[in-house]
Amino acid sequence: MFSNIEEIDALVEKHIQYRENCLNLIASENYSSPAVRNHLTSDFGNRYGCYPTINPASREYRGNKYIHEFEMKTQSLVGEVFGAKYVDLRPIGGHIAGVATVLGLLSPGDLVLEISLKDWGHGLVALMREAPHLNRTIRVEFMPFTEDRAIDLEQLTKMIHELKPKMLIFGGSGMLWPEPIAEIKVIAEKEGIILCHDASHVTGLIAGGVFPNPLQQGVDVMFGSTHKSFPGPQGGFIVTNRFEMFERIGNTLGSSLVTSHHLNRLPALAVSMLEIKKFGEDYGAKIVKNSQALGKYMEQDGFKVIGARKGYSQTHLILVDVSEFGSGLQISKQLEEANILCSDDFGQLDKEIRIGTAEVTRMGIQEGDMKFIADCFKRIIVNKENPSGVAQEVNSFTESYRSCKYVL
Repeated sequence: MFSNIEEIDALVEKHIQYRENCLNLIASENYSSPAVRNHLTSDFGNRYGCYPTINPASREYRGNKYIHEFEMKTQSLVGEVFGAKYVDLRPIGGHIAGVATVLGLLSPGDLVLEISLKDWGHGLVALMREAPHLNRTIRVEFMPFTEDRAIDLEQLTKMIHELKPKMLIFGGSGMLWPEPIAEIKVIAEKEGIILCHDASHVTGLIAGGVFPNPLQQGVDVMFGSTHKSFPGPQGGFIVTNRFEMFERIGNTLGSSLVTSHHLNRLPALAVSMLEIKKFGEDYGAKIVKNSQALGKYMEQDGFKVIGARKGYSQTHLILVDVSEFGSGLQISKQLEEANILCSDDFGQLDKEIRIGTAEVTRMGIQEGDMKFIADCFKRIIVNKENPSGVAQEVNSFTESYRSCKYVL
């Protein structure tokens, strides 16, 4: 228990110093610029901004005239970046954005095809079904994948014709490749299927123009988070060019799922959007190059990198099968002892680790540096070196990469 502010500050400072000495390769995290962080502390954080979906000027609370102006300008900025007519920034995270989309657009008994957790999906509907009443009203099946962790278009097409789903949700937490959205769109239009994309992981790459924009490819709704490959504050968004869907989703979101939507996010989000408009293409391209370089060096060090024959990755992450060396969970914990942070597969097959390059790229780490990082993995996982010795070298390495790049 804390007894004074000094104790609070001291523990926060310990965290900051610890993370400065770590190689953060967690694909679902990123590093916000000082400008973004400074804009999280405004008076907005103490206010309510509740409003009806299609009439945001009709605020439930008084004193919102400048908040309203700010929110509308931020919506316009987000819409410009993603090529969307309609934007909802009220979701406080990507998961809530997805829940609102599913509940807003489906009827009881409808079937959803999504990516399973074992294939590094977010498992949105599968997790929603843990609520007993949703388990009785929403059905779910999972998209098929190839050994390169790409969606199997032939098998997916067969599933669609046989199962007749109402909704498909592309996107996941282990995305290596663009998905066959344009091909599936042809079928979806004939069958009346709603296409959605959970872009949480690739939001920054889409905004930077280095990953295909699902809206341009034909999805009806794109939703996600703003703090993974996109280096903004934690939060969520929903974008679409379909007004009727925008209204239905928004009316489901507020106020059944969100009332206070944490307005302090908006200034920080606006700053990060301006950063990505200016630097997103360069930043995104370097992220992808770093992923590919790391995949190459990991393979050279004897690891089984998923999708190696396709070029390792076209996103901010690579996937590595470490089953010959042990449990993915235990290996990720061993790496943590060496101040190397990455993700295991969250208790699914327990055989893979996910390594992300978004944050280290923003700190200035280049393709050539991926050799050092790959070798650190080998020293811990293959050579079974003492993690403390590797941690010291990681600490020395990170000293040169503690300033944030691609900032206004």
